[in-house]
Amino acid sequence: MSTDSLSTRVGRTLRGGPRQTLLVARREVGRAVKPRARRAWTGVALRMARLTSSRSIAETTFLGVLDGHTLNLQATLPDVEGAVPVAAELLFSHESSTQRTPVTLREADGRWLVEATVLLGDRAGATRLNRGVWQLGLLVTLDSGETRRMTVRRMTAATAARRAPTIAVPPCPDTGTRYRPSTTAAGAWQITVRPGRPRAEVARLVVDLGGTEIIGRFVGVADRSGAYAEFTRRGDELTHEVPVAVTGDIFRIHAPLARMSPADGTKEIWDVRVRIPGGPGLRVGRWLHDLTNLARVLRPYERRILMPDGVAFHLRPYYTPAGSLALACTSAEPGAAA
Repeated sequence: MSTDSLSTRVGRTLRGGPRQTLLVARREVGRAVKPRARRAWTGVALRMARLTSSRSIAETTFLGVLDGHTLNLQATLPDVEGAVPVAAELLFSHESSTQRTPVTLREADGRWLVEATVLLGDRAGATRLNRGVWQLGLLVTLDSGETRRMTVRRMTAATAARRAPTIAVPPCPDTGTRYRPSTTAAGAWQITVRPGRPRAEVARLVVDLGGTEIIGRFVGVADRSGAYAEFTRRGDELTHEVPVAVTGDIFRIHAPLARMSPADGTKEIWDVRVRIPGGPGLRVGRWLHDLTNLARVLRPYERRILMPDGVAFHLRPYYTPAGSLALACTSAEPGAAA
């Protein structure tokens, strides 16, 4: 990044013509003003929202996406001037598309509450939301037969995020899609949907004295025919290929331990990928979880491996901070019994 003063940079770009000058001016103003203006405008917008008519605003007491694909909502309906709400639907709106799902109405202390637990995704009975930003709303039916459309808003400023062992917005465990709730500057709730990437997700590691098996499932991979695995040694990129047994979306890989034994006094680390002809390589690992620090929490045991020819070494599977599976092979002490 340049250390020149703003006046120096502006003077230099003036010589580049009016178009270049305008681009630089926009960038510099954005760097200086946007964060502060965004914070100030959020406060102003929330105060303005409180001054507007509350007849069409349902104020949330809780809204969150739990376990990666379950939307939980509780909101308080505004007074409806003597009428009684008899039914309500939660609306998800994106461009010209609207998804509807029924919600529960409950009266408490003279106020009407809306409660909803909505499964998102492709499962049977779930609400499917495609990529994009979906605005949340309510359609409330009164006992008079009138229907009212309401916005769902947070009327208080968001609290600062706290460090926790789990992340706030985990991916969907089925598809890897992320459903991220947020609010506009005026406090209106919205869900941003971002589909997940194709994955080779580890479900189980079986490590015993004579072998290692990796069991997992493909996520977002339509064609799995011809799949094979690569075990690549760090440092010199030596690669061993082995077949992958595929049943539906489940895969099984047997590590070629006989070809992975390290030389005496050395330690070798092997990375694992699955390749499908005509497609990109997929790192094998764990991504569809809610852990802040995967490598610290999921720590498979180190095991001593004994090959049929008598060669022994130590095998320690582990996950990198990014979630990829790695196999660390360390030579056994000379003369030690297996």
